[in-house]
Amino acid sequence: MRDRGDVRQLDAARQAVRAVGAALRAHRLYAAGHSSTQRALLDAQNALRAYAGAYGSLHCTVAARGVRFDFDSHPSEDDVLAELSRALAAAKSASITFLAGVSADQIGALVETLHLPRPALDKAGGASRLLRERGVQAIALEDDVASIPARSDVGETLLRTLQASPDRLILRLQEIAGTGAQDAIRMLVDADRSIASWPPPAREDAWTKLAAAVAATVPPLRTSLCQAIIGAVQEPWAASLASRWPPALIAEILGAYAGSSGSSVEGTAASLRELNRAAPMVRPPRTEPVEPASQKAARDVLLSVGDVFLAPYAVARFLNAIARLEAPKFAEGLRLVERDTVAAVGGEDIHTVARVLIGLAVLARRLPDARGELARVTLHHLLTTGVRDLVAKNVAEITDERHPLRAALTAAPEEAVLLLLDLLTDEERMAVRRQLVALLSILARGRLSLLATHVADPRWYVARNVATAMGQMRDPAAVPYLKSALQHQDIRVRKEALAALSSVGTREAVAVLTETQRHPDAATRAAASHWLKAVGQPPMPS
Repeated sequence: MRDRGDVRQLDAARQAVRAVGAALRAHRLYAAGHSSTQRALLDAQNALRAYAGAYGSLHCTVAARGVRFDFDSHPSEDDVLAELSRALAAAKSASITFLAGVSADQIGALVETLHLPRPALDKAGGASRLLRERGVQAIALEDDVASIPARSDVGETLLRTLQASPDRLILRLQEIAGTGAQDAIRMLVDADRSIASWPPPAREDAWTKLAAAVAATVPPLRTSLCQAIIGAVQEPWAASLASRWPPALIAEILGAYAGSSGSSVEGTAASLRELNRAAPMVRPPRTEPVEPASQKAARDVLLSVGDVFLAPYAVARFLNAIARLEAPKFAEGLRLVERDTVAAVGGEDIHTVARVLIGLAVLARRLPDARGELARVTLHHLLTTGVRDLVAKNVAEITDERHPLRAALTAAPEEAVLLLLDLLTDEERMAVRRQLVALLSILARGRLSLLATHVADPRWYVARNVATAMGQMRDPAAVPYLKSALQHQDIRVRKEALAALSSVGTREAVAVLTETQRHPDAATRAAASHWLKAVGQPPMPS
């Protein structure tokens, strides 16, 4: 039986960690600058400081539906703690420690980090490293680096796809690497063990197709895959892939390494030059050092803002100024930008919101280190919270290429596609749905890879919307993706993919329609015959 002191400590610990869980929930529902989020962060700060004042640092490990404190053998569990536990587990963090002096800003950085998708955390080197780079010193995460259990059928799965449907290799990589690059790398290694024993022509063809599939995956997965392959480039499987990469991908890889030391970039370039004939034509990007005077000027700009809201015309200048700062100060500047953007959304100041989104998209591409990822995270968070409703309200106007928000979405196409698919999920008005799909097809025109992973989404309404957008684009390059959509378990997706193939209308599209008349599902066969008639082709006799 616990004594009274133990009970008081346990209650204080539960109250403190529940407050962090409540802040995590608030941040998921509201923008970072929203009053509800700020109030939740302040409550968490006060609860953690109260615990630290009485008992010192607070350490807890992840449990099934909550957390386990280091001074108590029984896990503490409830819905709020379960949400925090799931977020920590998703970030592959085994435990968390709160030290004295923790602030609301640091808790805000924690919950922002825990809301990041797994590939973004992998790219940043893990949740704990990202927190350190953001200057968080009073919160420590312990990453769980235990490897994922091996699966003997992973390589065989890829080989079956390679031999039966090579056009689905990209989707297969995306599906297996849904939470990061580790499973995809294991799959490539396992498959290579079999490919190495094939006859030379078949082996060459397999490696070429696999290298092309890696190059066609969507960032940030592509970046994670390529960095893992470069890290293992002395091994035969990795060298076989890297030697077949196109020049554009090599330039992208060197750009991803550009934030590292010069020797790291040159070393990567040298390794690629030894393997790949195209690599000598690609020059590593130059990274300009930040001059002390420029850093000081940027710090002065940051200090001058404080509690003063930025004028619309000053947004671009402010973003350019903070881009000269190191990651912690840069993150501080981004929080001010996010605060002002939330205010601009509330006032429906579309021009200011568009300037911010475009500026963040530029920084996300231009800054090669952790700051670029911070800019991308801020951009993603703004689009999925406050700006989301603004886009939904103005979707009819955004189809006009002169609209400010149209320019903002075009500047950040990957994030914009996710936003539009999310809006389509909730929208019931048919006219608005048509406008959203039209905008989706406009943003993805010439960049089908933006939609490639979503055509296999298990949620039928997402996959169907993507198939509709591909049909509106009428791009012959969409045929392999639409063909893969015919494997979807939902008949509504298959019917929409067939309609899209008829819109494309090329010889390859008609061939897929003809082939689908042998589909095991009668409704799918009937739909294929219908769309063959629509394009003037006689269906096969039954």
